[in-house]
Amino acid sequence: MITSSAIDLRIELKKATLLMLITATLLLGCGPAEEYVPGGGSALASLQVKGPITINMGNRYQINKDNSFIKFKVGNTGQAAIEGSISAYQATMFYDANDIMSTSITLRIGSDGMTTSDSKSSSELQRENFLNTKLFPAIWFQGSEVSPTDDGFDVSGFLNIKDITRPISVHVKLPTVMTDAQSKLDVMTAQGSLTISRKEFGLGTKGEWAALPTFSDDIEIEFSLTGVSYTIGNLEAMFGTNAEEKNQAIGLVYNEVKKNGVESGLKLVESLSSEGKYKSNNWQTNLANIGWMLLVDDMGKESLPFFDRALKTNPEHLTSLLRLGDAYMVAGQYEDALAHYKKEWNLPKRARFTHLPHMIKVLGGAFELTNMR
Repeated sequence: MITSSAIDLRIELKKATLLMLITATLLLGCGPAEEYVPGGGSALASLQVKGPITINMGNRYQINKDNSFIKFKVGNTGQAAIEGSISAYQATMFYDANDIMSTSITLRIGSDGMTTSDSKSSSELQRENFLNTKLFPAIWFQGSEVSPTDDGFDVSGFLNIKDITRPISVHVKLPTVMTDAQSKLDVMTAQGSLTISRKEFGLGTKGEWAALPTFSDDIEIEFSLTGVSYTIGNLEAMFGTNAEEKNQAIGLVYNEVKKNGVESGLKLVESLSSEGKYKSNNWQTNLANIGWMLLVDDMGKESLPFFDRALKTNPEHLTSLLRLGDAYMVAGQYEDALAHYKKEWNLPKRARFTHLPHMIKVLGGAFELTNMR
């Protein structure tokens, strides 16, 4: 959803072979993939912003799976342990090296993306006695309570598997942040692990599996994930004068707004979109990317008219819808941000950022991982 840079980003990260871990990511998957339906819709609708709001959108890292992994293992006395991996997940982590207590992690795992090296065991995982993927397509984790440790910190929160939600804690080694790394992106690396109780989450507690005394209750999880935070330097490279010609119009309008203000920028949009070499551009996407550049450059209020214009043309323009809540946050319009984040429940699957539960919690003071999708 982040424009044509996605492919370039993957290539750049692979070249650098950057390994990153996202802490709580292991437990649950969050994110843009499948339908996200919180429990207690009436309670959600009643949320009100509770101040003061303290959150820096520049400290948000989105996980790139190309250089990441999540693995799990369950012991089986007298036999080889059952080992597997998770391929379907999305995660977001807020992290500030100067304020680790503000760390938060949200993760969504697609239940059908959990597999083992044995096809029979993989099939069994999908069935009712384990993950019951047809009824419960996702596993979620959201944590923001931080406790420092000798080598990093623990993040405590709630893990939701099937219809069971329990408190858990994820250990994270102190992340490493590389600013202006590949393509001027900020890149964070983190490593972590956790152990959860199989029985507490109703996994393999019926039938023949329940009768196996050798089948361990502990599920050991370890993860290594790569997270990136977009910077204005990265976006200027993507949309500036040295970018592909079709993308240069975005940078031209951004610079006009910086120099002469929003009204002048909107007039330039009118001019570029009506004549000349940029006329045939996809201007809905251009408007969303102009807004994106401005909000990343901490110009939230200036970004709003560009998202507004894109959405007036197409109220279902996903790129604009996904960034509008963040623009309200950067602009300090927290009531508008909360109202917009709540509307995102209704967006199509694959169309959500994984930080959504955390943003609702920060703005409204209450959020429960119940009946998640």
